[in-house]
Amino acid sequence: MLKWHKNCFVGKNVQNLERIQEKLENRRPVPGIYLLVLSENPRNIMELFPAVTLLQRTAAGLCPEIIGIACGKEEAVSLVEEIIRKVYKETGDVQVKEYLKNR
Repeated sequence: MLKWHKNCFVGKNVQNLERIQEKLENRRPVPGIYLLVLSENPRNIMELFPAVTLLQRTAAGLCPEIIGIACGKEEAVSLVEEIIRKVYKETGDVQVKEYLKNR
């Protein structure tokens, strides 16, 4: 089962979020959808990857908590920028992980 952040960021072009989440939970392909997660690499803040990666059982089992969802890579990159700007504006820092804990 995938872990979704309770206040997941959603790109403007994502339609039918609940249906997309249901498909992903059931390991069905959702072309064009990208997911944002906090990076486990201390040098990175976030990572984004295509949702079709979750069709592999091992990838789905290792997937960290999903903090954002976007339609297309370009929107995913824009969503990362939007999140960073929001966190910086509200906290004066880019500690996204800490920000999400308190959100």
